[in-house]
Amino acid sequence: MEVMKKGKRLELLRFFYPTGMTMQWKLIVVFIFLITIPIITTSYISYENYVRSIDNNTRKYVGESIVNMQSKLDDHVNDMQFISKIPLYSILMQQYLAENHMDLEIQRQMDFYIDLMNNVRKDLYTVYIFNNSGNVFYRLRTDSVRSDLMSHYKEWSTKAKEVSGDPVLISTQELPEGTGSSRYVFTLVRDIKDINTNISVGTVVVDGGLEVIENVVQEMNDVTKGKTLIVDPHNNVIYDSDKKLIARNIDGYEDLSKVVDKKGSFNTILDGEHYICNYIVSAKTGWKMLVYVPVYYLYKDAVLTRNVTLTATAGIIIFALFFSIVLSFTMTKPLRKLTKLMKQVRGGNLDVSFLVKFRDEVGVLGNEFNLMLRRIKELINEIYTISYRRKEAELEALQSQINPHFIYNTLETIRMRAEINDDDEVAEMTFTLGKLLRYSINLSREIVTLQDELNHLEHYVQLLRCRFSNRFELHYEIPEDLLSYQVMKLTFQPIVENAILHGVEGMEAIVQISFVARVEKNQIIFVIRDEGVGIDERRLQQLRDSLRGEASVGGAKSGVGLRNINQRIKLHYGEIYGIEIDSRPGLGTEVRLCLPYLKG
Repeated sequence: MEVMKKGKRLELLRFFYPTGMTMQWKLIVVFIFLITIPIITTSYISYENYVRSIDNNTRKYVGESIVNMQSKLDDHVNDMQFISKIPLYSILMQQYLAENHMDLEIQRQMDFYIDLMNNVRKDLYTVYIFNNSGNVFYRLRTDSVRSDLMSHYKEWSTKAKEVSGDPVLISTQELPEGTGSSRYVFTLVRDIKDINTNISVGTVVVDGGLEVIENVVQEMNDVTKGKTLIVDPHNNVIYDSDKKLIARNIDGYEDLSKVVDKKGSFNTILDGEHYICNYIVSAKTGWKMLVYVPVYYLYKDAVLTRNVTLTATAGIIIFALFFSIVLSFTMTKPLRKLTKLMKQVRGGNLDVSFLVKFRDEVGVLGNEFNLMLRRIKELINEIYTISYRRKEAELEALQSQINPHFIYNTLETIRMRAEINDDDEVAEMTFTLGKLLRYSINLSREIVTLQDELNHLEHYVQLLRCRFSNRFELHYEIPEDLLSYQVMKLTFQPIVENAILHGVEGMEAIVQISFVARVEKNQIIFVIRDEGVGIDERRLQQLRDSLRGEASVGGAKSGVGLRNINQRIKLHYGEIYGIEIDSRPGLGTEVRLCLPYLKG
C-alpha cells in the first residue's frame, strides 16, 4: 500500500515537474501560471460578484418599484370605490332612481350628478347608473357608449346585490370600437340602496381605462426593457404589456404557480429568453402583478465588462509569455554557458574559465566551477609529480640492486671465517649486517608493522654500538597496542642514525637517545630526541628548507636522508604528514614524525 502511495506521489511530481523539460521552459511555465491564474481567478470572481450584485440590486429595485406601482393601482381602485359611493349618500339621486320612469327633469338631474362623478378622476372612461327598470344614465367621455351595456346589466346587478352594497371588481373586458379596433376597460359595480328603506334602487358602474395601469407600469418597463402582467384572483388577465393576453383566462400559466407569497422573485424562461420575475399580490384587490426583467439587458454591461476583461487577460497573458521567455532566457543564459563549459571539461579541455558577472547563486556556482578546475589541474600536476618521483625511485632501486645473493654469500663466508678464527664479534657483526641487508633490499614488502621496523632498527643500532663503543643509550617508550601499526619500511633508521651520529659527535659522556610514540587525535606522533651538541641556527634552517623542498643541504648525508623520508611520507600519506625538526645548540635535537592513525 505504501509503495502504491509513493508511486502515485512520484507520478504527480512528474506531472507538475517534468524531468525532461529544460530549466528555461520550467521558468516560462512557472511565470505563466503565477501571472495568468491570479488574473483569471480575480477576473472570474469579479465578474461573478458583479453579476450577483446586479441581480440582487435589480430584484431589490424592482421589488420596491412594484410595491409603489401596486400602491398606485390600489389608490386608483380606491378612487373608483369613492366615486361609486357618491350615489349612496345622495337622497335626491336615490329618489330619481326610485322613479321607474324617465322624463326630461330626471335626465337633466342625473346628468348633473354623473358629470360630477366623472370629474373626480378625468382618466376614467365613464360612469353608468342603472335603475331597477333597466334604464341607464351616463355622460359620454368618448365618442360612443358601450354597446354591451344592456347585455351585462343583469350580470352586474346580480353580482352587486350578492355582496350587499360592497364594491365588485370586474376583470378587464374587450370593447369593440366602430372603427374595427378594440379598447379595454376594467369595471367596478356597486348596488345602490335607499338610505331610509335600505332597498336597492339601482346599480352604479364605473369603467376604468387600461391607460391608468399603463401609465403606472410603462415607466418601469422603459427602465428595465421588460414587461408587466397583472391578473385577478381568478387568473383573468387585467393587463399585459405585450397586449396578447388581456381579458383572457390563463389558469395553466406556469409562472402563476410560482407566486406563493405576498411578494418575491424567481427566474423563468419565456419564449426561450431568460427573465427575472418580481411579483406582488395586492391585499386590497387580490390582483397579482408580475414584472419581467430580461436577463440579457441586466447583464449587458457585465458581459461587456467580461469581454473587456477577457481581452485584457489575453493581452496580459501574451505579454507575460513574451516577458517570461525573455526573462527565463536571460536567467538561464549563464547556466547554459556553464553547461557548455562542463561539456568541454568532460571532453578533456581544462583550460576554460567561467566569467562571473554577478554575485548571485549562478555567480557562486561559477566561482566554485573555476576553483574546481584549478584544483583538478593541481591534482593532475601532483599525480604527475608523484608518478615521476616513483619512477625515479624505482629506477634508483633497480640501479642499486647488486646481486643480493652474492652479497649474502660473501657475508656468510666472512662470518664462517670469523668463527673458524674464533672471532665471535666479527661473526656477530657480519650476521647482523646480513639481516639488515635482507630487510633493506626485500622489494616484496614495502609496508611493515611497527614491530618489524623496531626489530630492524635494533639490528642497525647493534652495529652502531660496536662502531661508537657504546657511547649512547637508546630508550623506547612505545605503547604495546601500536606495535601492530603499519608503516613504510626503513622509516626510522635514517632518523635514529642521524640522532646517534650528531648526538655522539663531540660528546665524551654517554648520550641519551629516546624514541617515543603517542596518539594525538587521529595522528601518531613519533619523537626521536638526543642530548647531543645540537644544531646551529643556520644549519637548522637549511635542514628545514630541505624538508620543504626549497633548498639543498649541500650534499650532507643526514639532510638527504631526512628529506627522502619526508618526501616518501608525503607521497604515501598526504601533504599534511611528514617530519619536523627542532634543535638548540648544547641541548640536543628533536625530530617529530607525524603519521595518520588508522584504527583497526
